[in-house]
Amino acid sequence: MAKVTRELRELHKQIIINAAAESFLEKGFTNTTVNHIITKLGISAGAFTGQFRTKEDVLYELVGIVLDQQFSVSEKLVAGRTDDKILLYAAETVLQLYIVELNDNLKDVYYNAYSLPKTSALIQEKVTGKVAAIFKEQLPQLESRDFYLLEIATGGIMRGFMITPCSIWVSMDMKVEAFLKNTLRLYYVPDEKIEEAIAFVKTIDFKQVAKETVDGIFRYLEKQRESLQKS
Repeated sequence: MAKVTRELRELHKQIIINAAAESFLEKGFTNTTVNHIITKLGISAGAFTGQFRTKEDVLYELVGIVLDQQFSVSEKLVAGRTDDKILLYAAETVLQLYIVELNDNLKDVYYNAYSLPKTSALIQEKVTGKVAAIFKEQLPQLESRDFYLLEIATGGIMRGFMITPCSIWVSMDMKVEAFLKNTLRLYYVPDEKIEEAIAFVKTIDFKQVAKETVDGIFRYLEKQRESLQKS
């Protein structure tokens, strides 16, 4: 009986995550309320709070999933093209910049993820390991704490570029180039390598990849729900 209870709890949790993800995409994180989520599902407030205290707790779960999906997509993007870790970093970060340009609601979700204490801490924790693996060879003197501090800095840069809309003054190409120059210099990447990274990302249709990535995240969430229902 205990096993069934755990499985049901996991299923209910996944159902809430799926509905919240849809709501965040429809309304943005800021304009989505817990009441909106429970109304969408037709459940009680108690059924929600039995799984999550706040909508930030749901976002926390989503952030982990989204980051894993972004990393996976980026690795597939560069596979067969290059095994250069710095170019992989460029692809993953530029993909994120393009995702937030898809619509204002996604921009709001990502901005809050990088701003709220719990979710921003999760991003820093997950990404620190990635950047350490990428840049450790170039910066062997740095320890995990140093890469963690660098991730805080580059995360701030990412948030700034994410919330700055493209306009007649700032094109997407300009944002990508400026972002890569500023972040890669923090990791002491030589200018010629930075130029190589900028040239590399221009060979990829990130606008299309961003759409496919978001669709893939929702397919992943749905498969998780279906898997739990069958178990």
